[in-house]
Amino acid sequence: MNKQVLQVAVAALLAMGAASSAVAQAVVAQGQVNFAGRLTGQTCSITAGDRNKTVTLPAISIASLTTKGHTAGSRPFSINVENCPVGVNSVSAHWEITNLNPETGNARNLATATPAGNVEVQLLDHDGAVLRLGDSGKPIQVARTAADAVGTATLHYGGRYYATGATSAGMVSTTANFTLAYN
Repeated sequence: MNKQVLQVAVAALLAMGAASSAVAQAVVAQGQVNFAGRLTGQTCSITAGDRNKTVTLPAISIASLTTKGHTAGSRPFSINVENCPVGVNSVSAHWEITNLNPETGNARNLATATPAGNVEVQLLDHDGAVLRLGDSGKPIQVARTAADAVGTATLHYGGRYYATGATSAGMVSTTANFTLAYN
């Protein structure tokens, strides 16, 4: 009888251990993300001609993009900002995550008519460093004619083709939305 009670007790303890292990794993599989930020009332304006730009990348051979990670066909572009109030000393473009490929951080090819295969558009900062969608470029100082004057800045970026594998010929089209960010 004592032997049976002992066996039942051991079985119960083992079952409780397995259950608590499952509960512990469930707790470890959960987490929390806290967001913090800052909104400012002091902002610059994007100049009218730079609010919606088209950057035409050069037509290149698929032989330039044969393997994942190959890049080619870079093209610079600028975004001009004006009317930066006193107190705003630097500005950058924050690239929104529209069309994001989370593996590469690049903008996916959205061309619908004869799209090129295995190619994305990669953003570059003014110094050639790769920018992932969701990142902000390096801040650029706001220029002023006087200490109390509104300022201007020119943000320099670039775009280029990025191969996700052996590319195939076709059209490339995508968008990269941005919001001005202040430091």
